[in-house]
Amino acid sequence: MKKIILSLFLYCALGGQSNKWTETLIYNAYFGGIYVAEGQLKIDVQNTGGDSVIHILFQAKTKSVADYIFPINDKINIDVNSKRWTPKSIKKVIREGEYQHDSFTQLFPEKNIIIYKNDTISYNPPVYDPYSLIYLFRKKTLISGNNFQFNIIDGGKITLLQFDVSPVEKIRIPMGEYNTVKVMPMRTDGKSFKNAGQLTIWYSTENINKIPVKINIKLKFGSLKLELARII
Repeated sequence: MKKIILSLFLYCALGGQSNKWTETLIYNAYFGGIYVAEGQLKIDVQNTGGDSVIHILFQAKTKSVADYIFPINDKINIDVNSKRWTPKSIKKVIREGEYQHDSFTQLFPEKNIIIYKNDTISYNPPVYDPYSLIYLFRKKTLISGNNFQFNIIDGGKITLLQFDVSPVEKIRIPMGEYNTVKVMPMRTDGKSFKNAGQLTIWYSTENINKIPVKINIKLKFGSLKLELARII
């Protein structure tokens, strides 16, 4: 009964339409198996100059004692084309221990160029940002054995990744127990991922909007595991 009520709530909260999200997902964040931070994934629609733009915010910040041992204070803002889910701009402010990274990336698909910091880079659209893909996959049919290929932008680099969908597995998170499918990225060139940029996502199969109930993010110095705690 609890799962049925939650599924109905999620359906109503998202308007029953997977292309009109306005939601904030709050996650408990674990580093090395220890609860250290709160994560937030927020999406809304903004009108800029008459055009509809989807804004995605991801942030993670350590809490209590963890903020003194290994502070994490990451904030990523992404503006996304509302029809194609491709990024228009990406702003990153990363603070992980002593590691700091600030950057702003702007994409101009009509000119086939990316401006990253002070560099102008040519590219062939479309490309996607890992965080916008979290939502794009919610519009896809996620069945075990399916796979998708996307060019992913990370700073000034573009990498072709394949995303494989795993069989259904049951996981337990703070909001309860759910049947999920896992979407995992793999490099198509056989190389390993570098310091960051790898997201593995578990989607609930128990509601039509495929809520990302668990996310594993590879950081500069390890992995941050996010488990859904509540929805605002």
